[in-house]
Amino acid sequence: MGVTAIVGRNGQGKSSIIEALSYAITGRSFRGAPKDSMITKECESSIVRANIFSNQRELLLELSLNRGGSDRLLLNRNVTPRRDVVRAIPLTVFTLSDIEIVSGSPAHRREFIDDSLILMGPRASETVDNYERLLQHRSHILKSLQRGDGSVGYDSLEIFDESLAIEGERLIRMRLSLLSRIEPILNELYADIAGKGEKVLTSYVPSVRTNLMSDLLDSRRDDIRRGITSVGPHRDDIIFRINGLNARYEASQGEQRTLAFSLKMALHELLRSRIGEDPIILLDDVFSELDEERIEKVLKRTKSAQAIVTTSIDHQIDEKVNQKLVIESGSLL
Repeated sequence: MGVTAIVGRNGQGKSSIIEALSYAITGRSFRGAPKDSMITKECESSIVRANIFSNQRELLLELSLNRGGSDRLLLNRNVTPRRDVVRAIPLTVFTLSDIEIVSGSPAHRREFIDDSLILMGPRASETVDNYERLLQHRSHILKSLQRGDGSVGYDSLEIFDESLAIEGERLIRMRLSLLSRIEPILNELYADIAGKGEKVLTSYVPSVRTNLMSDLLDSRRDDIRRGITSVGPHRDDIIFRINGLNARYEASQGEQRTLAFSLKMALHELLRSRIGEDPIILLDDVFSELDEERIEKVLKRTKSAQAIVTTSIDHQIDEKVNQKLVIESGSLL
């Protein structure tokens, strides 16, 4: 346990190390980079291999990336679905782009809450998966009806609407439940890191007017015309307020960044309570936007976990971390 800092100038490969681990676990780049950028130029494949200590056991994680082909994910040498890996190796990642959870479009907040639900257990994960799958099927049917494809009838839409409404209502309830659990932890964390006594409130903004099945029926004609599903949890938003003001529009960038970090840390605390240990923490260059007092508070919050941080700010962390590694030209010294 403890904090390991990877220190180096920009462009030396600090982020690549923790991005490789994050990608192997989550299947996504925290920079939003495509898969092919994870593979060395002029190579057809790449391998990420990591020995991870989690929940008092050692795990061997191996990911083979193939340019233009399917990937292979192994946990202890067994092919393993991505969602099972995410639950077996819980991970909390902090990056500068996390500010978009607060300042960005509703899609960023929906992604945050649904990714958080996936970590909360198989039932929530299944609900997220089912809703996304049914939504894709409905979109396909809508586009077929829009084109006048005679092979697809309205009866197909009837079947999917009922299932979509059931899963959608369940997903909304799960999101609301998770937000209610996050909010008190979020307030405590934000007050500590920001050094202010400001109140943070979360509000869920649904697109559903009455109930989802009724709204799907009401919007069906327009949905066919446009080829999209216009109502449901995939259209919802979350508002974060600081002292009553919408943080997306009214908070300073520093307040937004502190709030985003506090949100991720609140989720980390919930996960720790659920699984009985700290998830692994990865922090990518977040210190460049924080003053020394907030750096110290952030590191204090991560001390009990296995944490890896990348930074170019050497002098501010020497006495605050358990281990420091220097990186040059992609090699740890």
